[in-house]
Amino acid sequence: DGVTLNTKSIQSAIEACSKAGGGTVWFPAGKYLSGTIYLKSNITLYLDAGAVLEGSKNLKDYPVTVSKIKSYTDNYTDKSLIYGEGLEHIAITGKGIIDGNGASFEHNGPYKNRPYMIRIINCKNVQVRDININNSPMWVQHYLSCEDVSITGISVNSRVNSNNDGIDIDGCDNVRISDCSIFSGDDGIVLKSTLDKICNNVTITNCVISSDCNAFKLGTETNGGFQNITFSNCTIYDTHLAAITLQLVDGGTMDRVSISNVTMSNVGAAI
Repeated sequence: DGVTLNTKSIQSAIEACSKAGGGTVWFPAGKYLSGTIYLKSNITLYLDAGAVLEGSKNLKDYPVTVSKIKSYTDNYTDKSLIYGEGLEHIAITGKGIIDGNGASFEHNGPYKNRPYMIRIINCKNVQVRDININNSPMWVQHYLSCEDVSITGISVNSRVNSNNDGIDIDGCDNVRISDCSIFSGDDGIVLKSTLDKICNNVTITNCVISSDCNAFKLGTETNGGFQNITFSNCTIYDTHLAAITLQLVDGGTMDRVSISNVTMSNVGAAI
């Protein structure tokens, strides 16, 4: 009903599904209020059309979760709505909505007082598809040191707080992002390397992006750097800073980056 806290019920369903060998945890139409949910291997979260997974407005419902992999991102967060680490074959999909209730958290407040919505660390075979992700308190989604990530057909609408990055790909291998719509308060689609690991083999195509900061960005954190990156067939509009930003501020390398077939309008700078 959007009022009762459903964290324990949702987590129990995930645990039961995992013990049965994996499968789909289905959210039919309705509102589900929750604090932190911990994913398991071989689990799909499926939000049906009309289903809304709402992040709790109470910070106490997001327990501190310290990742085993250490990176500069540890300065930014230790709380998330959906969290997975060291997993395989996980997915978040469906035509429903994940809403972080980001406006309920102090605007420009301390980083760790504003949870991420989705944080996936050291996972393999990750799919995020078709879902609508709205109103984050902090970064919308963060994929750190993951392998084989596919993000397809999602919509991000988040300009309700600070640091509302649309998609953060951080030190990952083999990533495919396509057919997404990003309307973000901070960088739209941004590649980072907050640990000494290169962000490698990433392709981004057929996306529409608008940002209060930069639309497509490599950086700011670049400890490892970037190689084999393509960004193509995208439309960028109403972007306050640059449509395309390429940065190396922490050392690292930037090799074999291809940008092509990009249109833009009303941007602060092209490149």
